[in-house]
Amino acid sequence: MKFLKKASLAVSIAAVSFAANAELVAMDEATMSAATGQAGINLDITLEGANAISVGEILYTDTDTGGSLSLSTVTVGTATGTLTIENVIDITEEGIMNIATGAVSGLQIGVGSVDLVNATGDNAGNLISGLSLSMDLGASNTTIGKGTYDAAGVFTADTKTVIDSQSSFKITDGSLSALDGQVGVSGITFDNDGANVEVDTTMWADANGFNIKVNSIAGDLTLGAVTLGGSSIGSVGISNIQMAGATITVSGH
Repeated sequence: MKFLKKASLAVSIAAVSFAANAELVAMDEATMSAATGQAGINLDITLEGANAISVGEILYTDTDTGGSLSLSTVTVGTATGTLTIENVIDITEEGIMNIATGAVSGLQIGVGSVDLVNATGDNAGNLISGLSLSMDLGASNTTIGKGTYDAAGVFTADTKTVIDSQSSFKITDGSLSALDGQVGVSGITFDNDGANVEVDTTMWADANGFNIKVNSIAGDLTLGAVTLGGSSIGSVGISNIQMAGATITVSGH
């Protein structure tokens, strides 16, 4: 049961991450037509205001100890006006669900607080508060089923059900506080020489647990201003971040 709870948490986080970061190289119309066909479902999500989607709390509890991890006041929206995320959903002849998502600019994601909670329900420490990210999302293609398509629309069969996503995103601005507010970061950006960060990931579950494989990601992270205990220590830049072939596995113990 403990493993199932942790696997469920990992799936939830991965799903939120996928939805928020939806993303890489867009297929051209001919390739997309060959991969997805002409019929299908158009699913458009229109967000109005910074709190268009709001979740009061996401709580994970360790059943062995009673301790918890709490994410509170999770919001998805846009700073000004409205924003529409366009999705085209098709089922291919191989029985693969294909989701093509259009590019958008000005997506805003917020998390009010990430806290540790003890077994009696009291706050045992603040990890992050006031997280705010402004993002641009590139066109993305996600396939779900026993097989994957590459960016050229070439299908490769698989023996397990996988979620394969080719996407891109850019964090244009962000800020947060951490460790009971003693660490502050603002002017957060993450891009690839000014362009979107391209991401290729594959997710699946097996006897080992829930797996997230980062096939490729490359970009530059900037922390425009960092404070410790209320005093400025300057800025931080991390360039040429690259991951290729790294796999994260979440399992019980």
